[in-house]
Amino acid sequence: MAEFLYEYFCRPVVEHAGYNIVNTLVYGAILLAVAFFVVYPLLHRRGIRFNFGFMLALLPYVLFGATFRVLEDLALLPRSCNPLELGFFTYTPGIYIATFALVIISLIVAKLVAKKSGKDFNTIFGAIGVVLVLPLIGFHFLQFRAWEGFLAVVAGTATITAAVYYLVPRLHKNLKGFFKDGLNTLAVGAQALDGTATFVATQFYRCSEQHLLSDAIIGVQPLLFIFVKIALILAILYYVDAEIKNENLRGFIKVFLVILGFATGLRDVFTLGVGTCL
Repeated sequence: MAEFLYEYFCRPVVEHAGYNIVNTLVYGAILLAVAFFVVYPLLHRRGIRFNFGFMLALLPYVLFGATFRVLEDLALLPRSCNPLELGFFTYTPGIYIATFALVIISLIVAKLVAKKSGKDFNTIFGAIGVVLVLPLIGFHFLQFRAWEGFLAVVAGTATITAAVYYLVPRLHKNLKGFFKDGLNTLAVGAQALDGTATFVATQFYRCSEQHLLSDAIIGVQPLLFIFVKIALILAILYYVDAEIKNENLRGFIKVFLVILGFATGLRDVFTLGVGTCL
């Protein structure tokens, strides 16, 4: 068992070997189980509304996790598969655990402040996240060596998102109100960012894709990766809107999708920017 754990979970971390089929499936299953059987029930019972406003307030924390992860790419923080060492929290799954803990603490503080002050909870929650992430963003911008790649990703993401936003409601009458929910726009934008950042980093710089399925798609046709991500997120969002009747659960699923896209996309575009792909 010890050899199995080292081969499929520890070695990929300490030797920068990337993901394999075993840890990909295990991490994915744990993430889904924790999200839908722990996080959603816990926060739903405490009155958290998973809507566009909440997601905007949550974005600084997603950015915090992504930019904190880039510190390891810059070799400023170590890697470790020992949960008792700091290096464990600089890489998957530790980075998700650390960011989740930060979010929970901030949620508690924001709830208390909102209750005592009477001010909007999402505003307070988001403000805490902004204060936490601004030093990291400033630090990374000072390290930037590939501004042209970073700006290319930003421009590509904006163009793709705008094109999808314009075209989808015109494809069918049932899709006319598709983007009335801002979460749908954020989910598409998140996947556009992830796809564009991966495309630019792998095709014009020296970064490689670490996820197995993504790497396989890029191997067929790099641009296909972006189209697949956009088509997939649109299909999932359409299904969620049509079939999930519980409004808060529907919102949570969309928030989950937005986080998945932005967590990897933001990490990729900042990794590109700071020059680790040069």
